[in-house]
Amino acid sequence: MKVKDKWKRGLPYVGNKGQKVEQIMESLPNGKRFVDVFGGGGCVSLTAASSGKYEEVIYNDRRKTVVELLRALVNDEPHFNLMDYVALTREQFFDWRDNQPDSIERTLVLIAYSFSNNQSTYLWNKKNEEEKLLLTRALFYGNTGTEFDQLYSYSLNANTISEKYRLFHKWRREQMNISSRYDLLQQLQQLEQLERLQQLQQLERLQQLEQLQQLERLQRLQYSVNDYRELVIDTDDVVYCDPPYVGTQHDYGGFDHKAFENWYLHECPAKEIYISEYTKLPHTEVAFNFGKKTNFSAAGKRRDELLLRVVH
Repeated sequence: MKVKDKWKRGLPYVGNKGQKVEQIMESLPNGKRFVDVFGGGGCVSLTAASSGKYEEVIYNDRRKTVVELLRALVNDEPHFNLMDYVALTREQFFDWRDNQPDSIERTLVLIAYSFSNNQSTYLWNKKNEEEKLLLTRALFYGNTGTEFDQLYSYSLNANTISEKYRLFHKWRREQMNISSRYDLLQQLQQLEQLERLQQLQQLERLQQLEQLQQLERLQRLQYSVNDYRELVIDTDDVVYCDPPYVGTQHDYGGFDHKAFENWYLHECPAKEIYISEYTKLPHTEVAFNFGKKTNFSAAGKRRDELLLRVVH
């Protein structure tokens, strides 16, 4: 995906299809209306809405605050100052998770600061947390009292998270070049620290959200919060499903795969139904094989990620 199109990745969300979405879209037929049944981070819906293949795109997910967060970012209403979220501590994360009512702001925090976007575990372990937050505060506030505060003046004219993060990487490369010329213990220690601090993952996620705020409103995109069995679907709709995969840990609190099979075989009236999966499901054919997934299964073998077409 080209840099200018990275907004199509939507929310940084578990199961995001950002690396495969262009191939998915090329494999799906054109149609009047596209229904993204398990929309998640919205990657497929955003790509479909900008593709020109459909007059209308329905982005659906049963998690209301996820849908509302995507809509708020795309429409910039309400506006979020994402700079306010660049350096949240472990304690702040758990306060949002455990003590705050469900809201789009809470969802934003949990997505941006959770390990593997699981919205449960804090992004960094305790060993890395202090260094990552120190460098972030130096970059955005210049108030750490360390040599890293030079980052603040270095990026002072940058007005977005993306610009500041780009300058951070430029500064880091320059400092590593300087440090590598000397063999003094202090310089070597700084070099080792800079090597550890290759990524500030929360900034990568926040700049992804920032790109959504910079969009013009997508007229083709409609938002829906429903269980998949409650969606109103027409026979000529193109339906795409990215449910929890069979045998994976991401079951969203329990997913009934037999009920889903009954739905796509007997209840959904659409003629064109496509499903992303690792496993070939009953009454489907492989429309496209994306190849080996980078993750490993429990058995230790790489698995092919498939786009399935339902065969009635």
